[in-house]
Order: sequence, then C-alpha cells, then structure tokens
Amino acid sequence: MEARAWTDAEKELDGIRQKAENALWYKGYVKALEGLLLTYRTNDDKYIYLPKILATRGEESINRLRREFGEFATNEIHGEYDRGYFKALEDYVTLLSSMKSPQQGVPATPPSTVEKKEPAKKDEGLEQYTVESS
Repeated sequence: MEARAWTDAEKELDGIRQKAENALWYKGYVKALEGLLLTYRTNDDKYIYLPKILATRGEESINRLRREFGEFATNEIHGEYDRGYFKALEDYVTLLSSMKSPQQGVPATPPSTVEKKEPAKKDEGLEQYTVESS
C-alpha cells in the first residue's frame, strides 16, 4: 500500500475517533480498527492472522465468521468494550465481503459507528447449567 493510502486510512480513523463518544463500546470499536490498521501497516506475519484466514476461506466460511462476530457484538454476556470490538470486526468482514463480491449488488460502504440495538441473547445455551445446578 502506498504512503498516501496509509495517510488517508489514518485520517479516516481519526475522524471516527473524533465522532466516537467516550464510552467503552466506542473505545472497543476504535481499538479494533487501530489493530486492523496496525496489522496491515506492519506487514509482519505474526500480526496478519485475520487477513490470512479471510484470504483462504470460502464465502460461506467468511459469512459464518461474520455472524459469529455479530453474535458476540450483541450478546450482553460480553462487556461493552468487547461488544464494540466485535462490532468493528463484523463491520470489517462485512465490508471485505461486499468488496469481494460486487456482482451481488451490495455497495461497499464504510461501516457505521452507530451502535445497533438488538435484543440480547443472555441465556441462550445455558439451560444445561441451570438444570445441573437445581
């Protein structure tokens, strides 16, 4: 990537930082974006785990990963910071998917920093533990 593209990416990240509220959710979101930028900028194999995984997986596998990030981002069992972090990863994977498959008619729009309010899945999958403890 050329120097101008890095400068543009850093300016975009600064804009997101300025718009972000001083809440844990936004701090997690921004930290994930900073990590992604660092990953690509260093170009060191020890930091490039997610991009390598995304490059070698098929579309269905990537969609599954995106759904997992989305579930983590909305599950209240995770803290606010973690939910913001996973939301940024979900937005990143969504953006990459839309850029890889433009034939599907999905525009490549940047991820939104607005938190989506979805019902939490607090007790999903915990039935076995409540039965054992009673």
